[in-house]
Amino acid sequence: MSDKLSSLFENNSLVNCFCSSISKQNNDFETKSFAFGNRKKGIDDPISGDSIFRIFSMSKVVTTIAVMQLVEKGELNLDEPVENILPYIKRVPILSEDNKFVRQKKSITLRNLLSHTSGFSYSSSVMETSKRMKNLSASKKLYLSLKGYRTKGSIFNKGPRLFEAGTNIKYGTGIGIAGNMLEKVTGIGLDRYCKENIFKPLGMENTFFEIPDEKQDNLVGMYIRRGKNSDKFSELPLSIPPLKRTFFNKIIFGGFYGGTDVFSSPNDFSILVKCLLNKGTYNDFELLRKETIEEMSKPGPGSYDDMWDRDDNPQYVMGENTRLKSNRNKYGLGLTVSYDNESYRPAGSVCHGGAGNTFFSLNYEENKAALIFSNFYPYNDPEWFEMLKELEFFTYAKK
Repeated sequence: MSDKLSSLFENNSLVNCFCSSISKQNNDFETKSFAFGNRKKGIDDPISGDSIFRIFSMSKVVTTIAVMQLVEKGELNLDEPVENILPYIKRVPILSEDNKFVRQKKSITLRNLLSHTSGFSYSSSVMETSKRMKNLSASKKLYLSLKGYRTKGSIFNKGPRLFEAGTNIKYGTGIGIAGNMLEKVTGIGLDRYCKENIFKPLGMENTFFEIPDEKQDNLVGMYIRRGKNSDKFSELPLSIPPLKRTFFNKIIFGGFYGGTDVFSSPNDFSILVKCLLNKGTYNDFELLRKETIEEMSKPGPGSYDDMWDRDDNPQYVMGENTRLKSNRNKYGLGLTVSYDNESYRPAGSVCHGGAGNTFFSLNYEENKAALIFSNFYPYNDPEWFEMLKELEFFTYAKK
């Protein structure tokens, strides 16, 4: 560990943090891990590489991998209309800038869903949608609420969309909808598919959509910083995602949401990162073909900055620190492609984060990766961000 990273570990207000620096030489991986803090405040139970965290939007990487496996098998196609599998999609209205519902003129493709260019957004967090929704008449709001446009597991998909497919970019629920496509094609739930085709073959024993009873004592607590300049944290009383899917959850949500619902441990997710770094294989198991990994890692249209509205709720969406927003960054298929020179990761690295302050990055040319896990709001917290920067400096800087 570098002196600066060591100092940050010893002098901070965070409840806990786990970091890993990964390097690959030939077919061997070397992992250096550092951690501090307990699984929960007030208990003597230090976090470890097997502690289970909520990874929120890093779930999108898992779901994208699952979907791309079906693309490789010819069961899904990146450029065919989604409505061929999910007919309801073509009925979801687009909310025009003059607050009118209009029908789509162009079909959404799976590529649009995986690259956030479908027009679906997180209407609860994207202020542009919320502002425009406020101007809708009561009858139109009722129409939306009744016409949920839901399929199994997709309560977040009810729209409206913000733009025609491929004409803009907005971070949203598209990858969750891609998970619904997987369920429709395979006839099984996303959780079961990922367990059988990703988690179990890779040996990811602490990664789940629903944590089994015998593993729940290993879950890290979820916290929120009490104020912008506060060094105090409060534990959140409810688990989001829920630990167990009750009958009520299944009725409301239908199933598991591929955009946020995965729980994982640092050691487990490191396996997935190593597999990506190795262009799709790990311990003789081929997760995806090399060409598929390269397709996922290509920069797509638009900029990462365009994916977010500047007046999004800063406390819950991006934190007070907005340095992860950058016009230099792009989005591929389920992965951010980073060109941000404010970080220490090399240009062309791929990465993804989760709302609870989990994050990973990797660079194929350098054969290196970095992973940081904590569980608290707001995302991109300044103290956490400094640790991420130093971790990436330790990982990627020329020695």
